[in-house]
Amino acid sequence: MFGKKSIKKRVLVVEDDALLAKILVEKHEREGFLVSVVENGLEVADTVKSFSPNLIILDLIIPGIDGFAVLKQLKANTATEKIPVVILSNLGDEGDIRSGKALGAEEYFIKSNVEVKKIVDFVKKRLGV
Repeated sequence: MFGKKSIKKRVLVVEDDALLAKILVEKHEREGFLVSVVENGLEVADTVKSFSPNLIILDLIIPGIDGFAVLKQLKANTATEKIPVVILSNLGDEGDIRSGKALGAEEYFIKSNVEVKKIVDFVKKRLGV
């Protein structure tokens, strides 16, 4: 239909590595997503309220409160429990992966073992874009 405005899906990136955050933003924006970044676990709750993300990419080792605590809070809140969360972390042992998934993460990517394209492809598929 002519004039129909498409609504962009929103992705929140929780990452304190500025270079990686910039790359994630650029790659997702190139695919048509609106992206917001926070560097501190304490900022996630307020940003989720104001930005209303469709999906969250979450690092586990971040200032403030760690990603495990952030994930636990998101999944314990009825307003945010259904937001898909993808972990992107340097923590790669089986215990960390099991813990992340047990807390509700839909996918767990290890930074050193994944290309950004694979993350973007997962986000696109998960959000039906």
